[in-house]
Amino acid sequence: MNWNPEIKTFIVKHIDENTDRLLLSAHRFPGIDVPFAVDQILARRQLKNKLPEWYENADIVMGGRIPAEQCSSELTARYKRELVVGETLCDLTGGMGVDFYYMSRGLAKAIYTERQTMLCEAAAHNFKVLNADNIEIREGDGRQLPLPDVSTIYLDPARRACDGSRVYDLAECEPDVVEWHDELISHCQRLIVKMSPMADIARVVKLLPSVTELHVVAVKGECKEVLAICEKERKEGACGMDERQGDVTMHCIDFKSNGIVRYVFSRSEEAVAESVFASAMGRYLYEPDVAVLKAGAYKSLCRAFEVKKLDVNSHLYTSDELRSDFPGRIFEIDDTLDFSSKTLKNMKKKIPQANISARNFTMTADQLRARSGIKDGGEVYLFASALKGVGNVLMKCRKAALLLCVVLCCLGCAFAQSKSDRKNSPETVEELLSGIAMHSPYMWHQGMEFVYMNESLNMLLVPEEAGGLQDTLSYRGSVWTFDAIVSEEDWMGQQTIALRFLSPSGKAFRYSTNRLMTQASDTAYIPAISGLYPKHVIEKVNEKLCARTLYILINDDRISDGDSLRFEKFVPVVVDSVTYGTELAPLEVRYTYADGRKAFLRTSLPGARENATSTVITRFLSTTDPYLNYPNISRETWSLIQHNDVEIDMTREECRLSLGKPQKYETFNTRSGLIERWFYTGGRVYEFWDGRLTRVGREK
Repeated sequence: MNWNPEIKTFIVKHIDENTDRLLLSAHRFPGIDVPFAVDQILARRQLKNKLPEWYENADIVMGGRIPAEQCSSELTARYKRELVVGETLCDLTGGMGVDFYYMSRGLAKAIYTERQTMLCEAAAHNFKVLNADNIEIREGDGRQLPLPDVSTIYLDPARRACDGSRVYDLAECEPDVVEWHDELISHCQRLIVKMSPMADIARVVKLLPSVTELHVVAVKGECKEVLAICEKERKEGACGMDERQGDVTMHCIDFKSNGIVRYVFSRSEEAVAESVFASAMGRYLYEPDVAVLKAGAYKSLCRAFEVKKLDVNSHLYTSDELRSDFPGRIFEIDDTLDFSSKTLKNMKKKIPQANISARNFTMTADQLRARSGIKDGGEVYLFASALKGVGNVLMKCRKAALLLCVVLCCLGCAFAQSKSDRKNSPETVEELLSGIAMHSPYMWHQGMEFVYMNESLNMLLVPEEAGGLQDTLSYRGSVWTFDAIVSEEDWMGQQTIALRFLSPSGKAFRYSTNRLMTQASDTAYIPAISGLYPKHVIEKVNEKLCARTLYILINDDRISDGDSLRFEKFVPVVVDSVTYGTELAPLEVRYTYADGRKAFLRTSLPGARENATSTVITRFLSTTDPYLNYPNISRETWSLIQHNDVEIDMTREECRLSLGKPQKYETFNTRSGLIERWFYTGGRVYEFWDGRLTRVGREK
C-alpha cells in the first residue's frame, strides 16, 4: 500500500481539483504516485456524504473507487451494530471494513476476513487510525479459512456474476450463502446476511431455513439493502417450512433527513390480514414508505393505523382522522377530481404546477404531466389512482403540517403491541408529541381556548365594540376563547373570513384572514394569529413531558439558569412543568438538574420553524442517554464533554461534541502531517494535529 505523509498532504491539498488534469500533469509531482492519489481523491469524494466520519479523517485510506461505491453508509452501518448479539463478531467478506468497524465497536473481539491483500492493508491501517484495538485481521478466502466460533457472523456476498452483470438471487451471489448456510450457523448464535434491495423476500425466506427477521433499510426514501437475521435456535428447532415462514418478523426502517421511520410487522399477520377499502376519499392521503412497500406490508396497515386502502393494487390509503404515526408521507386532500378528458384539458388552469404521482392508473406520471401541461415541482401534490368501485380519480394534495417522526409499530407474536401501548410507551420525544398539532380554522369549534402571549394587543385583533382595546392591557398569559367564523365584506364587496375571539372578560375581537368565505371548507389555511397559541397544545405537551426524565442535547443561551458558566448538555433532567412562553417560542419547559438546580428553556413543537430565539423541542431534549451512541468514548472524556471542557489528545469528534461547531477553521499542510485550527467566540483557538487536540490558546 503506497501510503505516506506526502501522499496524504497531496490528497488534502488537491481534493477539489480536476483529477484528469492531475493525471496529465503527474510529472510536476516527483515522488508522488499520482494515479494512486487520484484514485484516493475520487473514492473520498464518493464518501463525502455517505461516510462523513471517515471522509473528515485525512489519515483514512480508501480501498479504491469500486469498494467505496459498494460500501455501506455510516447510517446503515451504525444500524447493523444494533443487530449484533454477544461479545464476538466475525465478518467473512470484510471489503473496506465500514460495516465491520461500526458493528465491532464495543465488542470484546472482532475478526475481519478479506481475500484481497490491498484491502487488508488498508483496513489494518484504518482500524489503527480509528483506535479500534479489539480487531484481528485474517487475509484469505473465508470459505477456505477455518470458521471461528463467535456470537455473530456477518457477510455481504458479492452480487456480480463472472461476466460482470448484476445478480439479485441469493443463491447466485458469491459466496453462496444457501449452500454454506448449515456450516455457518453451526459456528455462531446469529448469522447476518446483507442482500441487494432487489432481493425477492419470499424467496429469501424459503432459501434460509433459520431466518427469523428481515430488515429492509432505506435512506432518504431510497431502499439500500435487505438484511436477513438467522438464529441457531431456529435452525435446531425448525419444523415445517410453512410454519417457519409465518414466524418471520419484518423490520422496515428509513433514515430521513428530519427523523426515522420504523414499522415492524410479522409475515403471518400480513398473510391473514384483510384490506379495508374506501368507498370515498377521506381528508388525508397516506403513501407508505419505500421500505414498508418493499417489505410487503399492504394489508396489515389498515388495521394497525385504522386507514382504508384505495384499491387492491394502488397501495395508497386514506382516512378522515389524522394518523400522524403512519410510516410514510402524509398529505391533506384539498380536492378530489373525477378523471376525464375534460378535467385533463382544464387542469392546467387550476393547477399550473404540481408534483405528480400515478399508482394503479391508466397513465404514467410523465404521460399525465405531458397531457395536462402541468409543470413539475412546487408545493402541490397530484396523485392519480384507482378508487375501488369508483374508478380513476385525481387527488390534489399538500403535505400535512407535521414532523416526520420516529414510528415504532410492533405487530404479531412476541413483538405484538396494541395501539394504546404504542401511544403510552413511545421511545422518542417525536413520538411523545407526534399527535399534538394545531387546527385549521374550519376544524376549530366554539369554546376552543388560546393563551395570549404578548403584553399588548396586536393590531390585527380588532374590538367589535368601542373601548374594547383596554380589555387586553397586561393580559399576557390570559386565556381567550374562539367564538365563531364570521363573514365580513372587503373593499371589493367580497365576503371574507374573520375569526371572532372572546377576551377573558367576554368582549369580542375579530381577526381578519383576508380569505374568501368560499374557501372555508376546501383549504387548510392556518392564520398566523400573532400572540395567540392553542391552550390545549400546552396542556398536552405538559401531560406528556411532566415528571419525565429527559436528556439535554444542546447548550446555549436559550437555556436559562442564571449562570452561563454552568450550562451543561447530555445530562439527565426531570421536567417539572410545561407552560406558556413567548410568541416566537410558545412552550416554556421547566426542569430540575440532578443537583437540584432549576432551569427552563423556551422552545416550540416539532414542525415549527426555527428562528433566532426558538429551537424546536426535539433539538433540545431526548428520552435516551446520548452516551449510548458513542461507545468508544470513555466515561472520563464524556464527563468533560458534558461540562463543555476539553483536554489534550481528545479527538475532533470529542471536541466537537464538547464545544460545538467552530465559527471558522483553518488547515495547514506540513511535512509531519495536517494541522487544523478551530476558532470560537472570545478568541479561543483549538489546534489539532492529525485529528488529535494538541494545543488550546487564544487569538493574538
